[in-house]
Amino acid sequence: MDLGLTGRTVVLTGAATGIGRATLDAFVREGARVVAIDIQIALLDQHVHDAGMTEAVTTVHADLSTREGVSGAVDTVLAELDGAPDVLVNNVGAGRLNTFEEISDEDFHRTFELNFFSMVRLCKAFVPLMHARGAGAVVNVTSDLSRQAEDVIVDYAASKAAVASVAKSLARAYAPRVRVNNVAPGPIWTPFWSDASTGWLKEIEAAYGRVGQEAVQALIEDRGIPLGRMGTPEEVANAIVFLASDAATYSTGITLGVDGGTIRSTF
Repeated sequence: MDLGLTGRTVVLTGAATGIGRATLDAFVREGARVVAIDIQIALLDQHVHDAGMTEAVTTVHADLSTREGVSGAVDTVLAELDGAPDVLVNNVGAGRLNTFEEISDEDFHRTFELNFFSMVRLCKAFVPLMHARGAGAVVNVTSDLSRQAEDVIVDYAASKAAVASVAKSLARAYAPRVRVNNVAPGPIWTPFWSDASTGWLKEIEAAYGRVGQEAVQALIEDRGIPLGRMGTPEEVANAIVFLASDAATYSTGITLGVDGGTIRSTF
């Protein structure tokens, strides 16, 4: 299927690892030109170089948890593309497996600055320009936790729910010229989980009293994931690219779950 992305311009945040990296690769395979933004610029640059994508990808170093970081990234994008992109993918995000009582006010603010306000600020910069030009697509990466909250990682879930809500508002406000959709991943095996120093695996091991993949399988069974496994970054990337493409031109304001069946609601 021709997704109609050849020659399109894409701004992608959180592009250095995990879902972001897989999405970067997928857009380049479809013939898009990508401006990839991440605070981990060395990792991003190395991947772009190793994958032979230097002609198709411009990398930008930015801390999107700050107003100044977003502003600087926006200025770079506008100069690089001579205007707004055709597609904006708000993928950047972070969270920790803390209980409600462990999450301070500062933690809530820090989580919302990165996960929520980066999306708000980037949309405010680009969506009106897309609308004035006559076309555009926005895809936000939320989470299954935004639709079915748990008793931990409350700040993360709340920030992703806020993203989904604002996306609905933007989908109405800027229709029919700009489409705004969400992809809600479930447990996806990325450095978010697997990183030895910052990932969630150690906390999962402690919670279930098991090690490595045995702890992961215990989580899968505990959550009752029908497909019986964690997802891959590529599976989420496929959904993101689809919603950004001409194959999804009658979809706006939706949240597409890529979660192995974790969400049981009928809407």
